[in-house]
Amino acid sequence: MKNDEMILRICEDKSIRLEFFENGQKRTKVISVETLTDCISRSLAGVRLTTGLLPANALSVTMDSDNGRRYAVLEFPDERATVTYMNTEYPDFPLPRLLFGFRIEDSGRISGINIGVPDLGKLTPDTRMFVYPFSNVSRFAMCTGANSLPHIQSLQQLANLPYYILSLPDNDDFYQERGNRLKMGHRDLLEHLRDKDRRYYYDHVLVPMPNTTLKDFI
Repeated sequence: MKNDEMILRICEDKSIRLEFFENGQKRTKVISVETLTDCISRSLAGVRLTTGLLPANALSVTMDSDNGRRYAVLEFPDERATVTYMNTEYPDFPLPRLLFGFRIEDSGRISGINIGVPDLGKLTPDTRMFVYPFSNVSRFAMCTGANSLPHIQSLQQLANLPYYILSLPDNDDFYQERGNRLKMGHRDLLEHLRDKDRRYYYDHVLVPMPNTTLKDFI
């Protein structure tokens, strides 16, 4: 049987009516909400979203099927990296545990970067988050200034981007002394930390973010 037209009406009494027009003749059928939702669910059952290959340190990926945007969270795998403040380079500098969140447009353009500092131990949605103790980050959002970010063809290409971000020279934008428990200025904090280890951050430096856990980052 071929329908010329079908109209779905949700009436004021919350009943759902299907109106069929076949060869100029109208037929009406009343269906339940459960039947309608089941039909919609079955019609979407074949929709598949694929991330492609992911970096080995990927933590989570959120995909928007409407516009192709993605948000990928990676854990930085190293406890040390080379960082630069103004014109001073700090090789093999100790770091707290770091997460990087990348907002990627459908075109592959990276439109935003988040940096988060989670607690040590197994990561769960309820893992406590701490204030990023350095500069250029407001809450989670990183300011990249005039630095250009690459376009990517696959999420796997994100693997090396945290190293590039950490190598960018820091200034004092968004830096606040209350962002560390020692209440130190930026350069003083870097000089103080250069011979410490990761554990030292959690024992003496990091400030917890109020009412904020990993689920707020991912």
